[in-house]
Amino acid sequence: MPARPTRRQFLVGSAGALGVAGAVGLGGVLVGQDDPAPPPQRIPDPPRRAAPTDAVGTLEWVDSVARGRRVRLVTVLPPGADRARLPVCVALHGLKGNAQWWNEAGNRSLLGDAWARGVPPFAVVGVDGGDNYWHPYASGDDPLAMLLDEMPVWLRERGLATAPAAGDLPGEPAMVTGVSMGGAGALLYTRERMRRRRPLRAVAAISPGLFTDWRVASRRPFTGRADWEANDPMRFFPEIIPVPAGIWCGDRDPFVDATRRYIALARPEVGAISPGRHDGVYYAKVMPDVAGFLGRHSRDEPLRSGGRRAG
Repeated sequence: MPARPTRRQFLVGSAGALGVAGAVGLGGVLVGQDDPAPPPQRIPDPPRRAAPTDAVGTLEWVDSVARGRRVRLVTVLPPGADRARLPVCVALHGLKGNAQWWNEAGNRSLLGDAWARGVPPFAVVGVDGGDNYWHPYASGDDPLAMLLDEMPVWLRERGLATAPAAGDLPGEPAMVTGVSMGGAGALLYTRERMRRRRPLRAVAAISPGLFTDWRVASRRPFTGRADWEANDPMRFFPEIIPVPAGIWCGDRDPFVDATRRYIALARPEVGAISPGRHDGVYYAKVMPDVAGFLGRHSRDEPLRSGGRRAG
């Protein structure tokens, strides 16, 4: 295992995770994930009227050549922020969802509250990725290429991140987050950015849709076992270790065993297992921590291609 930076935290909130670490070799199989989790539920609306501090969201439609269709593009910003200077966090939705998940009132209020408390501001941009686990699966539908090649163009056209920090490309997302299927997609996008020598500043995955064996993964859109293994974060995690990562999952989530296994293997900066299910109530509980994690890293110096911070 590569040496870990001393600043990283290992915050597994379950004693059972300690036993996982000794039995998580890539050939091992954990029990308990008999059925994939349901699509993620929306975060409940806030128990109050809209407030001036709430994030400001917009929804529009754009044409994606990579996906061969029109897709929703959602932008969520701190009120009154200079969009040209905001780091962008691309946000990936879960199975059977769409980009509008990130523009729901509950999400906007939680993000707005975090920024009002002093979390460094950043833009959240979501896009429709379909149900292909954010990787090329169906002919003519490549959500990963959409993120890598089309998203920066759309951001520049909208004046987002057009005055980036040194080392960043104009319009290029600085971070990524995702929920459920989108959590796995966030890790995959992080790998592809590393392979392009354009590393992200941070990745945050909420209840990530990870699998411990092919028997379960086969129920999701992979062309076969080789396709799943080629895109399985349990296998490619060494490639993305240089990128600060935060992983959150509920202790009653169907993905919790797989998430514990990933945390034990990758040892992310934050690996938090806490009470909760695969639902909007849990997402609402951890979203302030997710926003804080992303805010802390939103203005990091970009990584060099060798995995070190610039400067």
